[in-house]
Amino acid sequence: MNSCDFRVFLQEFGTTVHLSLPGSVSEKERLLLKLLMQGMSVTEISQYRNRSAKTISHQKKQLFEKLGIQSDITFWRDIFFQYNPEIISATGSNSHRYINDNHYHHIVTPEAISLALENHEFKPWIQPVFCAQTGVLTGCEVLVRWEHPQTGIIPPDQFIPLAESSGLIVIMTRQLMKQTADILMPVKHLLPDNFHIGINVSAGCFLAAGFEKECLNLVKKLGNDKIKLVLELTERNPIPVTPEARAIFDSLHQHNITFALDDFGTGYATYRYLQAFPVDFIKIDKSFVQMASVDEISGHIVDNIVELARKPGLSIVAEGVETQEQADLMIGKGVHFLQGYLYSPPVPGNKFISEWVMKAGG
Repeated sequence: MNSCDFRVFLQEFGTTVHLSLPGSVSEKERLLLKLLMQGMSVTEISQYRNRSAKTISHQKKQLFEKLGIQSDITFWRDIFFQYNPEIISATGSNSHRYINDNHYHHIVTPEAISLALENHEFKPWIQPVFCAQTGVLTGCEVLVRWEHPQTGIIPPDQFIPLAESSGLIVIMTRQLMKQTADILMPVKHLLPDNFHIGINVSAGCFLAAGFEKECLNLVKKLGNDKIKLVLELTERNPIPVTPEARAIFDSLHQHNITFALDDFGTGYATYRYLQAFPVDFIKIDKSFVQMASVDEISGHIVDNIVELARKPGLSIVAEGVETQEQADLMIGKGVHFLQGYLYSPPVPGNKFISEWVMKAGG
């Protein structure tokens, strides 16, 4: 019987579930299974997919029958016993770690984050980005992971909001930029020309004293003629639209530092950025990328984003690409770059070097 490869990242546990599903499971059913495995209820899925709860409930029943899942109660048991999934921890090793949010509340405090910064427990994990037309490695996004000595990998959504509200995100981002430069410097001669390095930046970092100098130091270390630093602006902690902020944008732009609107399409702030600041990249939010092939409205949203970016000549990145069908659809719509688990999850810096840079340079 034909089978299809299926992977889903469970952010709460910092693990990826990998298994083979029957080939009869459609793209739409795989997406539904992914959302169920990530803990979403029928009501939440109906809102997410803009479908009635009755429709989602019916689709779920059909999926359970096809996969041999008896009920919600036996959901995980049936998946494990029938499909023997591989559970891959964020460090790449097989493990079973089930930690709930309440557990993290006792661990993640401003004091713990401050101590972790002193001990350099926050590490850059890197996800490659590829040219949509050629499949060639063209850049990466640098993400932060807390490698806690007792707990293991703590998901970023458990500590980033607190780091931002406490102001510790500034130190964290500075450390991340320095570590990124240290990781890539020994192999910078192997990087493709004009290699994009994306780093998420919050308002606190952007407006902090010395931020521009930190950016210039990273570019200087890796070579301004070799790499292009891309500062990714998020909805979560938007930069205020002020003359002072615009002056910082213009100054960084003059030094060949570029800007991307992350998670584009999910909120108002990114549209304000597009209107007020000289951005260079639009990163289509993964929810639209993953839904575009099965949901007509999401497909139209992607079309509109591509058209919006085309007129000022912005480059477009599709985030969260998990299947070849999604990749082909994004390429057909005119997206320039692809990023997602179809190609690689975020990996530790040394693994990114060995798996992607050395191969690309060789």
